[in-house]
Amino acid sequence: MSRVTNPIVILLWLAYVGIWIFSSGLLSDTWRWIQALPTVWEVIVWIVFLPWVVSLWIWHSSWPLWARILVIIVTAIATIGGSSSGARHERERRRAKTAAGRPPEPPAPPSAGA
Repeated sequence: MSRVTNPIVILLWLAYVGIWIFSSGLLSDTWRWIQALPTVWEVIVWIVFLPWVVSLWIWHSSWPLWARILVIIVTAIATIGGSSSGARHERERRRAKTAAGRPPEPPAPPSAGA
């Protein structure tokens, strides 16, 4: 699963930026749609898509434009970095587990000159 996580996270952030640049009204529509969901579904959406929903909340806040952009960029970088490091730790864990499960290598044959 970890090999899939980082590309999905990057694609979601690229989609977010694309929508932000080319159709920012869709961000507003998405925010209103999330708020209109029944509470249980709204909580589920918040949990599953937390960084993106937080970014929608930030975008629709009354903060200065520069602060909103800065916090959304930091959120995106943290999310991408977090999913990358999680995948890296998973690969390292698998390597260590594989190495620990290998039988010991046979001793090297004695050299001819000894």
